[in-house]
Amino acid sequence: MPANKTGVYNRGEFWLDLATGAGGRPVSSRWYIWWYDASTGHQRRKSTGTDDVRLACEALDEHYLATHRPTEGDQAAYTVAAAMTDYWLLHGQHQSSADAIRARLKSMHRFLECETDAGRLADPFTPEHIDEQFLKRFREWALADPIVARKKDANGNWIDGASRARSPATVEESIIQLKAAVKHAYDGRRIRYLPPIKHKTRGAVTPKRNDRMSLQAIGELLDYTLTGAGSYTTPARLLPLRRYVVGAICTVGRPDAILDMSVAPERGQWMKDAGLLDLNPAGRLQTNKRRPILPASPLLGRWLDATDEWFVCQERQSFDERQQIDVVEQLRVASIRSAWDTARGALGIPAGRGPKYLRHSMSTILANRGVPPDEISLVLGHRVLDPMTEIYVIHDPSYLKNFRAAMEDVLADLTKMAGTALHPTLTQADEKVVVLRA
Repeated sequence: MPANKTGVYNRGEFWLDLATGAGGRPVSSRWYIWWYDASTGHQRRKSTGTDDVRLACEALDEHYLATHRPTEGDQAAYTVAAAMTDYWLLHGQHQSSADAIRARLKSMHRFLECETDAGRLADPFTPEHIDEQFLKRFREWALADPIVARKKDANGNWIDGASRARSPATVEESIIQLKAAVKHAYDGRRIRYLPPIKHKTRGAVTPKRNDRMSLQAIGELLDYTLTGAGSYTTPARLLPLRRYVVGAICTVGRPDAILDMSVAPERGQWMKDAGLLDLNPAGRLQTNKRRPILPASPLLGRWLDATDEWFVCQERQSFDERQQIDVVEQLRVASIRSAWDTARGALGIPAGRGPKYLRHSMSTILANRGVPPDEISLVLGHRVLDPMTEIYVIHDPSYLKNFRAAMEDVLADLTKMAGTALHPTLTQADEKVVVLRA
């Protein structure tokens, strides 16, 4: 006869509890997944391998989803919140865009909590209850809910930092993520009905922007990354922004791709002998926002050679007592948004323009310097070569030849304007800085 389910968490026929010995004392601090095996008439268990109850609950959820065949009752009671949680566990957390997926799902979870507190949701709130009125309320709530940056105080406690308004495009991305989670549940037969969730396109919610940074403005930005202003006056604080700007100029890549650039051999991105840089690291599946393989200019090559692992990084200097030398360690930087916003304000870049503004500006500059539309599309990742063609074409010296020539032309002009900032080994702290000139 199966025992009553106890423990700290249960789902379906599984429950989470500790393993106990004589006297009911735990024999281990690790949590176990328990279930009743009708074929043997005994309880069975499986270790989660962790004493963290949160991680153990996630392990139980994954075990449940992998082994349980949903019944009609399960499908009828399957909630929207469960759909988003299961989508994250089985799919979202394994994607390269996991951080963005988590933020979008978190926003929708918070809205569900607000709606529940206000008594506006059916109990249980299942996917078939999602309608246009629900989406309309979410849009109104999300637009009024600012994005608040989190940071640690002097005692290591997380506190609220600066905030900014949530854009309509960001709101629609949460709806798109909800749509993906519900579709994932439908494909997994955890629900029987797929509601027609309609999101608005980016073009429909984002005002068209025709302004671009001139090459002169980009040169001023490079100068700023070396000299700084306000709270950003030290080379150590400005280096991540400078590295980002150099990467954005030389690759015309999306912000996430630039922050993901690395010279680590196992990632296979920097092909030094071929002079190529693959913006898509080894093992990462391409998405609709394709990351291309690009020819690396000699200037970018010098920056890559001066990189230990992650391209966008900060440097920390310490003294090695054993060798009696200063040692510089490069540490990955996950975001340059704060530094960018400070630079934007100091240089008069229009409000609302994020780091992606460099991508738009550089693509326009290159197009004006004669790079044909088909090459621009390849560089931006908007056009894809046939897989077999790509294997051979990218190693041809004529691959993106117009892009190569125009990039060298642009970098020569920028060197005249801000040569020192383009040198990977010089900083504002150097005593003998010779400004590079083309």
